[in-house]
Amino acid sequence: MNKKVREALSRLREGLAELYSGRLKGVYLFGSHSRGDAREESDVDVLIVLDEVRDYRKEIENTSKLVGDLSLEYDLSISRVFVSEKRWREDMSMFFMNVREEAVRV
Repeated sequence: MNKKVREALSRLREGLAELYSGRLKGVYLFGSHSRGDAREESDVDVLIVLDEVRDYRKEIENTSKLVGDLSLEYDLSISRVFVSEKRWREDMSMFFMNVREEAVRV
């Protein structure tokens, strides 16, 4: 992971901590950047674990300004996925198994 991505993720984590306070249970990088095979145009895939995800669309809206500002400032495409803490621990679908295997905690 390069310096630009590392800095953007650090600021994203800080911003999410401010937005969600005690609801935020974890932030994980996954995908090509976590595997080390990202290209210049690769997006930055982030999984955000909350105590519970009440309304997925609302979580996207709540984080749009933060993610948009960081994407513009660092010239990155940041993609986010929200998941409840329970689902993160228990979901055995291929997607979550792969993410758990390659994820890097931010």
